Amino acid sequence: MVGSDDTAVRPVPGGIVVGSLSQARKHKRRFDAVITLEDPACRPANRLRFTRRPSPAHLVLAFEDVDDDKIGVRVATREQVAETIAFTRAHQAGSLLVHCFHGVGRSAAVAFAIMADRLGPGAERQALEQLLAIRPQSTPNVVVVKLADDILARNGQLVAAVIAWEATTPGIKEKRAARLQMVHSNPELYTWLDPH
Repeated sequence: MVGSDDTAVRPVPGGIVVGSLSQARKHKRRFDAVITLEDPACRPANRLRFTRRPSPAHLVLAFEDVDDDKIGVRVATREQVAETIAFTRAHQAGSLLVHCFHGVGRSAAVAFAIMADRLGPGAERQALEQLLAIRPQSTPNVVVVKLADDILARNGQLVAAVIAWEATTPGIKEKRAARLQMVHSNPELYTWLDPH
């Protein structure tokens, strides 16, 4: 796996890079496959698309980076997470770029799921360690992690790996609390399942 800063955003066959939108814009054509995770109401200026051919295989999914699936915000669905896993299995031999806006929540969770899938059952902590090695600022989206855990039939082990890491890593709980506070303080910035 390769890293997260611009100097280390280089494609490696079978490798995964996790990045932000700005990094993806600079390096997107260097990869065999790209996964874009964006807000449901993403402005065109914040979208990443390929307009010239040839271009990498590209999967675009829209959901909010919110860690709570009970408050009515449009979060990841089981179908979306299953689609990312199927997409990456189809492009396993090639280089993969996974990005969202900041490259911290949604893309980190998707990359964690991909790594866990590739490593197999029992390697959930190893998958998380690989993610943190390539993207240390990660705080994987909890909704995506729970869905991936179910899809990959890990019996709670993906979730348990994240919980154990958070319990020993200063500042992670506070980051999650701040993300949730942002939703409650600025509901107009989010896409809701039912109109507010």
